[in-house]
Amino acid sequence: MVNKAKKQGTNYETNIVNRLNNVSNFRAQRFAEGGSNDLGDIQLFIGEEEFFIEAKSRQNLNLHQTLDKAITKSGDTNTLVFWKKLKRKDNNSRRTNDGIPEVISMSYDLFVKLLEK
Repeated sequence: MVNKAKKQGTNYETNIVNRLNNVSNFRAQRFAEGGSNDLGDIQLFIGEEEFFIEAKSRQNLNLHQTLDKAITKSGDTNTLVFWKKLKRKDNNSRRTNDGIPEVISMSYDLFVKLLEK
C-alpha cells in the first residue's frame, strides 16, 4: 500500500506532466524512481532542450535548499522546482492551496538564459 504523502506527490507530478503536455512543442514525462541515479521528478523537452523538474506539494519548504539539491541531483542548470503550498483552512481535514496555487523557482543563471532567447 502506498503512503498518503507518496500518493499526493505522484498525483501532483502527473498533474504537472498533463498540463505541460497541453502546451505545443512541450513533451513531458515522469521519471521512474531512480534511487542514487534520480535526476528529478519530471523530464521536460522544449524543442531539443531538456529540463528537469522537482515537484513539491507541502506546507513548508526551504526553497533555496530544495533548488540547490535539485540542481545537484540533475547535474544541469536547466532545473526547476514546482511548489504547491498547502494549508489547512477552517478546521478542514484536507489541505488546500495557500495563496497562488503554485510557484516555480529557478536559478538566476537559468532565468537570464531563458530571457535572452
